[in-house]
Amino acid sequence: MRNQGNSRIYLPQKSRPDSVFTRIEPNTKFLDGHDVEGVHLLTDFEQVRELQVRLGRFSKGPEDFFPVNWPVSLTTENIDKLKSSPYVVAPKPSGTRFLFYVDSDGGMFLENMTQHIFRVDEGHAVKMVSSDGRPVTDTLLDGVLCKEKLNHDDNCNGGEENPKKLTLVIRDSIRCNGVELTTRNIVKRIDFVKEKIIKPREGSAQNEVFTLDIVEYLEANEATKSYLDPKFEESYKYPTRSFVFFPLKNYSCYTDYDVLQWAENDDQQCSFRLMIPKGIQEPKEAELFMFGRSCAEIKWDETILLTDEIRNLDGCIVDCRYVDQRWMFVKQRFDRNIPNGMRALEGKLHALKHPVSRDLLLATLENYARFH
Repeated sequence: MRNQGNSRIYLPQKSRPDSVFTRIEPNTKFLDGHDVEGVHLLTDFEQVRELQVRLGRFSKGPEDFFPVNWPVSLTTENIDKLKSSPYVVAPKPSGTRFLFYVDSDGGMFLENMTQHIFRVDEGHAVKMVSSDGRPVTDTLLDGVLCKEKLNHDDNCNGGEENPKKLTLVIRDSIRCNGVELTTRNIVKRIDFVKEKIIKPREGSAQNEVFTLDIVEYLEANEATKSYLDPKFEESYKYPTRSFVFFPLKNYSCYTDYDVLQWAENDDQQCSFRLMIPKGIQEPKEAELFMFGRSCAEIKWDETILLTDEIRNLDGCIVDCRYVDQRWMFVKQRFDRNIPNGMRALEGKLHALKHPVSRDLLLATLENYARFH
């Protein structure tokens, strides 16, 4: 329902997210609101800030915001980019995104989207040894932590996740074994990690907190008969969120308007801070706040029906989808501490109005292949 009041309503100062990380939330959980054996939250603020700054500098990005490459939605208005230059594509598994950092001493850390840092206990370290037998250190990987589908090999899983097997699926890399990779394109970055980390692993080690896997990027026009086949998602061993198209250029932190994300019938989920109005007896609707350009949260001009499911989520970050001209609750986000920004929200709503069908995508890629 559209709110008739001023959409530029600011949260009280104490509720605004700071532009710089200022405190560690001691109750932060590692994965989907739960602890995981072998991983613990770092609570030394100075150490956390030192790591945040280091990872931001490695990424050539911000030191006070999760420093990664962000794609934009593929729409009918930007699909011509796929005709203008060579692109590669890979599936994006559904899961929680982390930066996985191995320091020069072999210490293993994971930064989540709230910029909280977790350390992998030594007894649960991930096996990372190069082909010459030396430990792989000084490495920063961008991946999604997820679980394989049940009974993936016999393809009778129905899409259910395996409750035991946790995997970090590597989707990108900023540096590997002391080598900076930001001056290489996505294919060369992934190939470097395959050679240095994945191939020498020879299976997972006992007591690893998670195992490692890596995506394979294919030339976009070749993916029409593999990744973009309607049956691919059924056979892929991880739940699939979307497909991401990368141009063959150097690494770029921040939002990259040349990196395009596509999912068939994408519902364009958006992250808001949910706020229940105060001073109203038995409110029927909750307010939705986004992150404004002035580093403050401002009220979106639409509300969400206040159901029993969300009544206890006052002040929390939630994912919503836009259905029949109103927002519907999807889930609570434990891996975010700020909502989507205004530009991201406007972009997702724009994508809903200009969706790309599978037929259009395939025709565009086949047209590119025909003339190149």
